[in-house]
Amino acid sequence: MLSRALALLPAALLAACAAVPPDPPSSAVTPTAVAAVAVSEPVPVTSPDRPPPIEPIQDDLPLALARAREQGKALFVDAWAPWCHTCLSMRHYVLGDPSLRPLAERLVFTELDTDRPENEAFVERYKMTVWPTFFVLDPADGQVTALWSGAASVSELRTFLEEGSRAVADRTAASLPADHPDRLLVEARRAQAAGDYAAAAAAYARALDRGGPSFSRRSEAIYGRLQSLYRSKDHATCARFGREHLAEIKGAAQPADFTGFLLSCAGALPADAAAEQRLAREAAIARLRALTREPPQGSTPDDRADALGILAGALQDTGDTAGARQAQEARLAILEQAAREAKSPEMAATHDYARALTYLELGRGDEAIAMLTERERQLPTLYEPPARLAQALSKLGRNDEALAAVDRALSRSYGPRRTGYLKLKAQIQGKLGDTRGETATLREEVAAHEALAPALRRDEALADAKRRLAEAEKNAGAKQRPTPKRN
Repeated sequence: MLSRALALLPAALLAACAAVPPDPPSSAVTPTAVAAVAVSEPVPVTSPDRPPPIEPIQDDLPLALARAREQGKALFVDAWAPWCHTCLSMRHYVLGDPSLRPLAERLVFTELDTDRPENEAFVERYKMTVWPTFFVLDPADGQVTALWSGAASVSELRTFLEEGSRAVADRTAASLPADHPDRLLVEARRAQAAGDYAAAAAAYARALDRGGPSFSRRSEAIYGRLQSLYRSKDHATCARFGREHLAEIKGAAQPADFTGFLLSCAGALPADAAAEQRLAREAAIARLRALTREPPQGSTPDDRADALGILAGALQDTGDTAGARQAQEARLAILEQAAREAKSPEMAATHDYARALTYLELGRGDEAIAMLTERERQLPTLYEPPARLAQALSKLGRNDEALAAVDRALSRSYGPRRTGYLKLKAQIQGKLGDTRGETATLREEVAAHEALAPALRRDEALADAKRRLAEAEKNAGAKQRPTPKRN
């Protein structure tokens, strides 16, 4: 599913790993370690009569492209990040499934950690708004032939890979009439991957118009259009379109993710569109109730928990505090069961982010602290456990402990995620009244943003860091100025 706690995506849209890499969330459900290799591989169940899982090429796009060209295959790219719980869920529950092994005859598989500098060129060319995003590329020219955002079931991923590799093999779309819905869908995906969201939304609309109600890829086109409308900030069209097509989205995770985008668009409507906002929220809540009552076939524990998290956020926004709490409790039950059944600490850690948020929402912060403390002991090289621990400790007012935890996270982090942890550290220092330390950390945060490769840098995040630094320096100067003497 998508990630949802970010400042960029409202609380409703935080189950997968959302738009740009998020800063560490303070609380609530939103759309989001490490030593370089860090997060362990999936632990699939194998048997003598089943093929082993695919072993993808790690963080080496040139090698993957060269191998795909040499072998005459399409290229599958899993663009992920270690902080993304949906990415981890896909690794442990889907991507490692041995039934995908036969597809290695048609595709070369690669995994790219989008926070790593060696993947800068990929991040620059292929714009992502959701983590994970999966691509099928033609290695001859790097053209996108298929794109999938967020979680998928094994069956959905298999179909996605088959269709994407087939398009590379015969370049079917290019030979189709210009107004054929399959060709228009490929054009929409390419525009979306290039970051031209207005053009993508228009191409998806044309594909839907030409394909009609019987179009076999209608659900895919509807989902892509809503995403593109959201990213192009056409919130009015997004809210109306999403409400009209809620029931048409198929799949294990995308139906709930679709409601998240709809709720985000509704939440961004102006005050004079209150009626449309109410209708959108009511429709989304009704759909989420149905999805959580009877989860789609193939959905993982992460998918089901995320759907309940979106529902909880939507109910909270409408003032239904009791209903929101009930949804959070149901969510926690799923997450705790999944953690108990996990075959390794790495697999259990898939659910730590959502578990910690839910414990805090339910006023059970001590359980979040205990869980994350134990996870850091089990996985001492990863940055996520101490970072999540720092967030939880700070929320509970235990800021001295939080400061120590975030320092441990910083010592293991890299790339854009490091800037988020510096922001968190400065916030903790501010709560402790350490003005000098806060200012020094904010200077370090600004420098860290500026040191990022252009493709990994977020201009709005850098501007925000500079604003907070200027404010801190102003406050520090005011405290140091002597009080004028009175005669």
